[in-house]
Amino acid sequence: MREGNERRLMIGQFSDSYAPTVDGVVTVVQNYAYWLNKKYGGCVVVAPKTPGYEILEPFPVVPFISIPAYGREPYRLGLPGVDIRFQRQMREIEFDLVHAHSPFVGGMEAMRIAKERNIPLVTTFHSKYYDDFLNYFGSETLAQTALSTLMRFYRKADYVWTVSNATVQTLREYGYRGAVEVVQNGTEVRYPPDTGAARDRAQALCGLTEGQPMLLFVGQHILQKNTPLLIRAFARYRTLGGNAKLAMVGQGYAREELELLAKEHGVGDEVVFMGQIADRDLLSGFYLRASLFVFPSIYDNAPIVVREAAAMGCPSLMIRESTAAEIVVDGVNGFLCSNSAEAVGRRIFELMADAQSLRSAGEAARETIVVPWEKIVESVYERYKAIVEDYAPNKRGARVRERLRTRKLKQRRKHLRKYARVLFDPGSGSWISAERKRPRSDKESKKTPK
Repeated sequence: MREGNERRLMIGQFSDSYAPTVDGVVTVVQNYAYWLNKKYGGCVVVAPKTPGYEILEPFPVVPFISIPAYGREPYRLGLPGVDIRFQRQMREIEFDLVHAHSPFVGGMEAMRIAKERNIPLVTTFHSKYYDDFLNYFGSETLAQTALSTLMRFYRKADYVWTVSNATVQTLREYGYRGAVEVVQNGTEVRYPPDTGAARDRAQALCGLTEGQPMLLFVGQHILQKNTPLLIRAFARYRTLGGNAKLAMVGQGYAREELELLAKEHGVGDEVVFMGQIADRDLLSGFYLRASLFVFPSIYDNAPIVVREAAAMGCPSLMIRESTAAEIVVDGVNGFLCSNSAEAVGRRIFELMADAQSLRSAGEAARETIVVPWEKIVESVYERYKAIVEDYAPNKRGARVRERLRTRKLKQRRKHLRKYARVLFDPGSGSWISAERKRPRSDKESKKTPK
């Protein structure tokens, strides 16, 4: 695609999760696609399709068939290889670069296309996969084996990105030693048309009285996000005399377990499980109504929900030294505490009694944490252009040919060492051999020709 004399790129964003599922990766893919199409050229999202859900986006989406991912609801397992219609659509799109946001089926499809078409593959490391594997398999050995297999994907990619400086260290711990670029996540900075009405809707849905404080958690209801600790910490806060309610927004396999845990700790009526909220104005109303966003996850890398809360002026309480807390300075633009229910509960109680600190931190969070997606994608597109330009002279083809040449050279060397006197000429860079006949064995010598 061209505008004037400038060639505009066609980018493919490949993911293993998509709407109606809501998570950080889906948000990244949607915002990349939206701003790339709006300002810079063409971008196509490639992701699994959920039966019964109609995809309505202001950018093209090419879905492939999928089946439920057992034990990973609401996620789905894509089957692009058997989707004939999908494969036909892929052949019709002239990608300049493909960007994989996961190393699973969607990522492997991106890698296949990159290899076939000799175009660059960029991949972003979003999640702590070892934690996912450990939770799924229940075995450290199996989790480590799965992780080792997964890391081959990143080693084969042309460019590896991640979302924070702390996450680079996670990649190193996983065994990746290649180059890594940090590309931060952005935030959708959009206030509801009527902020007062949005706040009132959130208040009514939570059953709050006027002036009653609200704590907020937004994210997947999964054990990896330290959600049981959050319930226990809230119960501790209530025993100290706190009167806030806790709103839990999201969905996940652990929701029933968390509801039961809240009842066991005597706070079943004070913890309100809202489910997934797709209405962005209503979700903003929850951020605006909340006094504090409590996010105790040590699993997340660069949680978008913390940035969304900051955009609405709501400060976050996070776990000290967690990867997610990299953007928070304790007492300045947010708050930190130790990873225990007692510590989190007490810190919540202290903060809820200090309205001025909450307001100041919320204002600082808006100023220091929030970066609009439009600005993030502007730098992403410039990086895409540099990658495609750098990759243009058939660099992948050159590497493939070099690997083939090296392989053939090794085979030839092995043959020559066995059957010839071999010399290497550094000037020509080639092997010079004085072929000699392979010695005949005693059995062969005794044989007489017919």
